[in-house]
Amino acid sequence: VTLTVTWAAWYPADYLIKLSNDFTKQNPNIKVKGAFIPWPQYHDRVFTEFASGKPSFDIAVPDSQWIGEAVEGGHLLDISDWMKKNINFDDWYEFPLRSYGEYPDYSGHWYGVPLLLDFVMCAYRKDLFNDPKEKAAFKSKYGYDLGVPKTWQELLDIARFFTRPKKNLYGFATWQAPIATAGLADVFLGPFWSMGGNLWDPRTKHVEGILNNWYGIDAAKFWVELYKTQPPGSSNYSIDETMTAMQQGLVAMIGIYAMFYPGLLDPSLSMYADKTGFFTEPGAIGRDGVFRHYIELGGQGLAVSAYTPYKEEALKFIKWTTTDDFLWKWTEGGNFTPKKTIVEDPAFLKKFPYPEIAKVVRESAPLLRDFWEIPQYNEMGEYLSIQLNQAILGKITPEQAMDNIAKRHEEILRRAGYYKD
Repeated sequence: VTLTVTWAAWYPADYLIKLSNDFTKQNPNIKVKGAFIPWPQYHDRVFTEFASGKPSFDIAVPDSQWIGEAVEGGHLLDISDWMKKNINFDDWYEFPLRSYGEYPDYSGHWYGVPLLLDFVMCAYRKDLFNDPKEKAAFKSKYGYDLGVPKTWQELLDIARFFTRPKKNLYGFATWQAPIATAGLADVFLGPFWSMGGNLWDPRTKHVEGILNNWYGIDAAKFWVELYKTQPPGSSNYSIDETMTAMQQGLVAMIGIYAMFYPGLLDPSLSMYADKTGFFTEPGAIGRDGVFRHYIELGGQGLAVSAYTPYKEEALKFIKWTTTDDFLWKWTEGGNFTPKKTIVEDPAFLKKFPYPEIAKVVRESAPLLRDFWEIPQYNEMGEYLSIQLNQAILGKITPEQAMDNIAKRHEEILRRAGYYKD
């Protein structure tokens, strides 16, 4: 039997196939191969194949927010009983475990098993932050020491400080593109939640008066201010453009999904590979004076296609990926896992190849949140990104953007039958 795994074409996918040789040694009758798709096309290709009823793969690695769409379409095997027998829930960080596998939330119905933990992380230019002249100038201007920011407010100060258009240097770059996946919504939500914002009432699913309350508007205003420290043209930045800005020394800091870090440390790709450091995405102090700290979850779990004839073999492979033996090798290869017993083991900081990043993983894992894991997420995320993209470009005010988003989200959810009234 040959199992085909589909995932995005990136480093962790290749690494999974590399390690799967160990699985085949233990199970000589099961081989594993990959069929990988570039990130921007990944969602549509997978769902087109699902819709055909004859997908070319046996195991998918769906992004966390696609799980509702895949389950409602009948495309994934229900593994609820298997989970109870094979997974010790206490060994894992609860939020990613549920996010990658359970639908609807807290229903006890499971369709996926965690593989790769991912989340938003920040990278910065250590040479700029450690330059004595820059340190002195920053302290005299802002009254505190230049260092990795602990709040988004500090990050904005630092980004403003390093914004020097005449020198072709800017403070910050991140995904701002008006798209649903790898766009503005992915990075905006960390500061939005940390400033006290909420996307909806989780019980009633109502949005108006919640997403666009004062906390939400504060976050939108902040996002518009932060954009002023970003390079010209960065309103269309997605993955590649943000990476390039850091690799070419155009910016002092970026916000990206953590698992893209290898491209920042590779001297063949980055002129500043030896000068790049990493820090945990900061929290924020809300208008009520309360410090909150939430970080947007990314990452993926393994799910068995409902259409594969090799369900038992696929589950055998998935079970193998949850073992400590596999996960320590996964970690040594520079990949993240949401298995708490690994991340909190003292050996984690030694076995992960970059101790600075390992520390960020450990700090971020308990702080994760995700947006709507319902089939409408794509439409909702895209609309949020489009409206805030208009706001950073000055075409509408932050207040208008948030009001528009709340109104449209409520319409989308009403149409989908979420409201009983």
